[in-house]
Amino acid sequence: MNKIKNLFGLLLISVLVSSCMSLGNAAQSTIVGGEYKADKNITEYFVLPYGEVSLPGKWEKWQYDANARQQFFKNEDSVIIAIAFGPANKYEFNRNGLLKEYDFVKAYYDWESDYFVKLGYEAKIIETDQSKNYIIWRLWGQKYDTYFLFGERNGRVSNYSVHIADKWTEEEKLKFLKSIYLK
Repeated sequence: MNKIKNLFGLLLISVLVSSCMSLGNAAQSTIVGGEYKADKNITEYFVLPYGEVSLPGKWEKWQYDANARQQFFKNEDSVIIAIAFGPANKYEFNRNGLLKEYDFVKAYYDWESDYFVKLGYEAKIIETDQSKNYIIWRLWGQKYDTYFLFGERNGRVSNYSVHIADKWTEEEKLKFLKSIYLK
């Protein structure tokens, strides 16, 4: 009986997702969720239909920034990260949807870093990979030091960032960002 209820629940979710995806240019509905899987020691997070990620270890949802659509997570070492997923054609610099793959990622970096540099922060690209469509960069100043990975796949954008990680070296931050994007 439980299997039937689970199958019915999955079918219902599938129908809802399908109907949301057929809206064309109308507002896109999303399904957000995830949980810690103790048997695998990973925390799963998803924003359907835009993206999903498996975070190594146990992470608790912390804060949510509705303007940036970023979900913040915190682990037992007080490391704070943020994750955002979305469609590439919804960014103001790409409303026509012409920028794709690495061209989109580079434009996203330019747009975001220019904004913060005008506010007095410093920005620096640390690593790029045009074949895998990502840029890792650092933003710092005014008590703010964050490492970002912007990536794009099939018109869907991933924005991962490590905000507070005093216990992690720069190498560990970069390794973490790449590990969650490249899976």
